[in-house]
Amino acid sequence: MAHIRDALLTAVLSSLLLGNVGAEQPSQLLPTNDVDILYDVTLRSQQRIRERVRYLAAELLERVDGPHKSTTIFDRRRHQMTILTSTNRSFLKLDMPRQPQDPGPEAILRRGNDAIVAGLHCVDWSWTEDVETRTVCITADGVLLRFVVDDKIVSEARSVSYGPQPVELFQVPQGYTPLLAPEGGPLP
Repeated sequence: MAHIRDALLTAVLSSLLLGNVGAEQPSQLLPTNDVDILYDVTLRSQQRIRERVRYLAAELLERVDGPHKSTTIFDRRRHQMTILTSTNRSFLKLDMPRQPQDPGPEAILRRGNDAIVAGLHCVDWSWTEDVETRTVCITADGVLLRFVVDDKIVSEARSVSYGPQPVELFQVPQGYTPLLAPEGGPLP
């Protein structure tokens, strides 16, 4: 479960830039169009992994498919995430935590350079949290293309494909049963 939690913390790439930026700020905070993105993600002391992230923009839904058949669906309207486990056909719904690429409410964002990532133009936005400098590069239509912590790339888009996403990708599949944590205890 730890690798899923770590992947979730770096893979949730759309609830960006909610901090105070003064007069200049990113034009979009979330993708405004349906999009399918492949990312290379490098977590601390782990090998690089490939994640596929899809957005159903009108519904504020995001689906992250990671390694080992891990899938998480983020519902920004309900502030809820759903972890799907295909091996035992179960799911777990949790409150959605703030992600590392989300500036805290007190963060002051600084505009950086323009860049090209995965063939698309994006703008770097940086802030400091604790002692780390975090930078996201996002497109004008709200797609995160790169996330950097202290000059180390955590995630970077490899391909971006715009187009309608099937709504059923963002729903719990039929036949999946809820997984419940023991009261007061950790998840199995």
